[in-house]
Amino acid sequence: MKKVLFSFAITALAAVFASCGNKSAQNAEGQDSAAVEGEATTEAATAKIAPMGSFDYPEGTAFENADEIACVMFPNSWHSDIEKGKDPATDNHVYYNCELVKAGDVQSTLKHFSDQYDMPNSLLIPIYKNATAKKGDIVLTWWQSGSGLQRAIVVNDANPAEPIVHYLDLQFKGDGTGFAEKHDNETLKPNTFVVLKNNVWMPGAEITYNDGKDENFGIIINVAGDKVLYKGFAGHMKVVNKSDCRLLPLNPGVSAGQTVQAEFTGRLRPDFKVKKVDAAKGRIWVEDKYNKETVKSFLEVVK
Repeated sequence: MKKVLFSFAITALAAVFASCGNKSAQNAEGQDSAAVEGEATTEAATAKIAPMGSFDYPEGTAFENADEIACVMFPNSWHSDIEKGKDPATDNHVYYNCELVKAGDVQSTLKHFSDQYDMPNSLLIPIYKNATAKKGDIVLTWWQSGSGLQRAIVVNDANPAEPIVHYLDLQFKGDGTGFAEKHDNETLKPNTFVVLKNNVWMPGAEITYNDGKDENFGIIINVAGDKVLYKGFAGHMKVVNKSDCRLLPLNPGVSAGQTVQAEFTGRLRPDFKVKKVDAAKGRIWVEDKYNKETVKSFLEVVK
């Protein structure tokens, strides 16, 4: 009899524990709580990074005359960084050209080869149709026999819609061996460039940003109020206060014999002496205090 009672007690106790376990494992919708917790953990681990990464910067506003945009330029690795869970604000970026599929108020849909995705308008540089340029103009475009954002000076405007240019952001050595020299006198295809305007805060314009120690060179990507998004040395992008930046002229207006400041490793450095100027190609030969001569573009020299 004692054995029967003991066996019954064990069975009943096991049933109670099983019942309690089943109840605690059910949530309000009858789902297994362990599964729900696992889903929440997975979701937290794969939480999407914001479209602008860690930058305190708006995603953008609607493009003006969006139906007149021929193409846009965009940072090609930005979207892949986000897909990989990497903060794109910490990466370096190269700007490529792509097709604008659909223009949105804040984000737009792009197509690059077979890939299609949405990106913030603040990161995009629109290239409008039917632009024309004249000799001496500096334009924003891309290296059309290579890749990547480029500023170039027009050396021949026989066809203003397809100007012949000298690239300013490619290396120029002055002895024919630099990339700029090897790809000199390249004809831009129509609808692939924007003419830069002097003293205008616009994509493609050159700035220096004062971080309290140095003046750092950068190319404007976007301006929103007192904030500037720019691409700096080695393709790193930054957001800075406009009040801490200096907008550089398209032509520094210097001549041989003058002492100037010039770009060196992405920063503005003093005590360079101008040796020669080639205004047609937007190039300036400068010599540092150690008598070492280098060739800079108009966008890398400050009076």
